[in-house]
Amino acid sequence: MKRKKRVGLATKIFVAAFSVYAAFTLVSLQIRIGSKEEEQKLLEAQVEEQSLRNAEIEALLNSEENDEYIARIARDKLGYVLPGERVFVDISSK
Repeated sequence: MKRKKRVGLATKIFVAAFSVYAAFTLVSLQIRIGSKEEEQKLLEAQVEEQSLRNAEIEALLNSEENDEYIARIARDKLGYVLPGERVFVDISSK
């Protein structure tokens, strides 16, 4: 009879320990799932934003104003000039 009680007690301790471990693991996984869902929403928002930018750029490239846009960017951002063109820089404001 003592042996049967020890086996029953050991089994109860094992089941209790396993239950605590399982509960801890489930809570931990739920926290990780919530974190990953937030990360997924953020990434989906970034993808949507980039898709809108891509659509704007594609529309600009397909428009008739493409040459004007490229020339303006080349002048303003890259400092390019057309052949024979003179560029005057106002240094008084610096």
